[in-house]
Amino acid sequence: MNERKLRGALLATLPPDEIGAQRRAWRIVRTAYSERVPSPWPIRHRRPLAAASIAVALLVAALSPPGRAVIRDVRKAVGTEKVVGVRQSKPALFSLPARGRVLVSATSGVWVVAADGSRRNLGAYDEATWSPHGLHVGAAKRNQLVALTPGGELRWVLSRPGVRHPRWSPSGFRIAYLSRNSVRVVAGDKTGDGRLDAARDVAPAWKPGNEHVLAYVDGGGRVNVVATDTRTTLWTAAGAAASPIQIDWSTDGQRLLGVRRLAGRFALIVFDANGRRLQTLEFPGRPLGAAFAPKGHSVAVIRRLGPRSQLLVVNADTLRRQRVVFSGLGRFSDVGWSPRGRWLLLGWPSADQWLFIRSTDVSKIKAVSSLSAQFNPGGTARRGFPTIEGWCCTR
Repeated sequence: MNERKLRGALLATLPPDEIGAQRRAWRIVRTAYSERVPSPWPIRHRRPLAAASIAVALLVAALSPPGRAVIRDVRKAVGTEKVVGVRQSKPALFSLPARGRVLVSATSGVWVVAADGSRRNLGAYDEATWSPHGLHVGAAKRNQLVALTPGGELRWVLSRPGVRHPRWSPSGFRIAYLSRNSVRVVAGDKTGDGRLDAARDVAPAWKPGNEHVLAYVDGGGRVNVVATDTRTTLWTAAGAAASPIQIDWSTDGQRLLGVRRLAGRFALIVFDANGRRLQTLEFPGRPLGAAFAPKGHSVAVIRRLGPRSQLLVVNADTLRRQRVVFSGLGRFSDVGWSPRGRWLLLGWPSADQWLFIRSTDVSKIKAVSSLSAQFNPGGTARRGFPTIEGWCCTR
């Protein structure tokens, strides 16, 4: 085993039920503290008391799983922690923990993963998008935009230069995509393709509903929201909200999220449906991705903080309401929600794992290892970690 494989194995190792142990330990400490009887001690007794406390903590650690979890937290605080991961991960993706199908892009092409874990390669495409209800898949490959069935049957091909970031509208009748430095819109049957505007390299986002309202970042870095059928600009955001690296609508169409990279940090910016800026909050670290939950205004956000990455869930209406759901060494890549919002799917390239996290309370974590190899059967393509394109549909 070489150093790289050893590191990957270590990253994928964690004592069982670490999250639960940490919570039980915290409850014990918090209860003990709240029930303490204050007792004044002379200053000369502080050092002996500290030494005794450390000895008791070590004894607790030796005797109980919660105690061992506390010691792991202490090690993490002083920088001696070596690995963080999930123990007893599955060696292969045998099934999804919830209904639906996951759309994945990898170096070997675009794949559909069924609920029973079976996988189908749709072809050597670079990116993909689900149509509503998962009836079709839109995929991009260099100079082509294509429409396929989830079974891999090709419906049509449209040739355009530098195609990327396809996004199927919620109505099912439009696809927005980038072509070189422009954003374009085509009907779901390949008709009516046309240029909408100059655009930056940021994936466009359709507003939920049947009105064909599209948000995109224009060539000047402004966020534009346009009714594409009439080419009417509904509102524009510039200034402090300019140049986001990602935009995303909530599923009720009442919130538009912008993620803007700053020096050593990033900002989340939230607009209402009419373009009024509601919230702006800066976070430390480097943004890696964000996704609205299927219901409500919760947003899953992943960021890099030094040698570690974090998965947060924040409330788009009150950005200061946030929770760290998971933290690990190395880099996270992307995050997606299950169709009913009960599971989060987190990509962890540094551990070569997917993590299925049950709810934001982390009541359960299911890990699947060796993701790079699973989407590179036979080693026929350059190995790389797969990208989560979407977890679609309960029917």
